[in-house]
Amino acid sequence: MKVAMIFLSALVLLSLAGNTTADVVGKQANCNDATMRCPRNYDPVCGVDGITYANECSLCFENRARQVPVLIRKYGPC
Repeated sequence: MKVAMIFLSALVLLSLAGNTTADVVGKQANCNDATMRCPRNYDPVCGVDGITYANECSLCFENRARQVPVLIRKYGPC
């Protein structure tokens, strides 16, 4: 009985531990206000809006046009 209770407790803790990263919102893009153009390199970033941007600079230009800036969900394509 004691072993079953420990196993069940461990199972509950493991299932709860998997949800801890779901609340991560994103990372602010590193934007340089002096930049007038973006480089043409393809270094994709995935925005929290689900769109893949060619690079971090492209995301910055999109953010300048929006009222609410898009954060980086991850580096790489969505």
